Amino acid sequence: MKGTLLRLFPLVAILSSFAAVTAVYASDDNETKFTGVVESLPNTTGFIGDWTVSGRTVHVSGAARIEQENGAAAVGAMVKVEGLTRADNSVDAREINVKVAARNDDGLKFKGTIEGLPGTPGFTGDWRVGGRTIHVSSSTRIETEDGPVAVGAFVEIEGTPRADGSMDASKIEVKSNVNGGDGRDELKGTVESLPGTPGFIGDWRVSGRTVHVTAATIIDQEHAAVAVGVSVEIKGTIRPDGSIDAAKIETKSASDDSGGSGNEGQSGKVNGVIQSLPSGSNLIGDWMINNSVVHVTSSTKLKAEHGAFAVGTRVKAKGLKLADGSLVATKIQVAD
Repeated sequence: MKGTLLRLFPLVAILSSFAAVTAVYASDDNETKFTGVVESLPNTTGFIGDWTVSGRTVHVSGAARIEQENGAAAVGAMVKVEGLTRADNSVDAREINVKVAARNDDGLKFKGTIEGLPGTPGFTGDWRVGGRTIHVSSSTRIETEDGPVAVGAFVEIEGTPRADGSMDASKIEVKSNVNGGDGRDELKGTVESLPGTPGFIGDWRVSGRTVHVTAATIIDQEHAAVAVGVSVEIKGTIRPDGSIDAAKIETKSASDDSGGSGNEGQSGKVNGVIQSLPSGSNLIGDWMINNSVVHVTSSTKLKAEHGAFAVGTRVKAKGLKLADGSLVATKIQVAD
């Protein structure tokens, strides 16, 4: 009997070992690693919930590790997913590693339809655009030349993505309008009074009408500097009291007042190398270009398709001459 038990023991041990190995292999069969593009994300803190990655559902819990060293977890990002496969071929994620950030050639642009807006002056606060949260501050430049800011409008946003997939907007440009046409009212008239504030922010008086101007209003001074007596064309939205919220103001002709000095108010250009720039990321202030002072305001159009603005960069500036020989720039672009 004892000999029989001794003979059976190795067989039991072998069978037990085989069972253990089989269990490991069964577990390995459920392991998965795949790389794909994020197609949708849950709108939750830490992205907890169901993701869609290249057509496959990925279940993400608070225990899942999300590596974002190479970019933010966002729609369009390429990620590597590791976890366990369920019977329905979905995956319980153990780790998700962003391999390639979601970005276009500029790296900082996003397009989508406005789904929600804050009820604040200047629309500062959090917007919802194309399923993504967009943080808008008083320094965000909002261009409404093609239509007003409204739910349903299609916009292009430039800014900096956060780790949670939201974006801090530096510029928002309305590309379409839900109301058709440009969706705005127009007023043509002569400037009768102006607020004594930087950027002319405040209430203007134009041909007997009050015009409300904010930091988001585009002021185009290509044809003449803003001044009392100048003819202007205004696009915006009329309030019930008859005043107008200006989206864009364009000067059409200089004041008839013959007083003043020399060529002040006439169009001018400065081409050359940037010698100095103001401090601050928005570049607003006085530039020195080719030994000339160029004043850059919030309404100056800065075009950097051919490179970044920096000391030593060759640029072309156009705008309006002042009596002291400096230039109020309406547009500056990096030279080809």
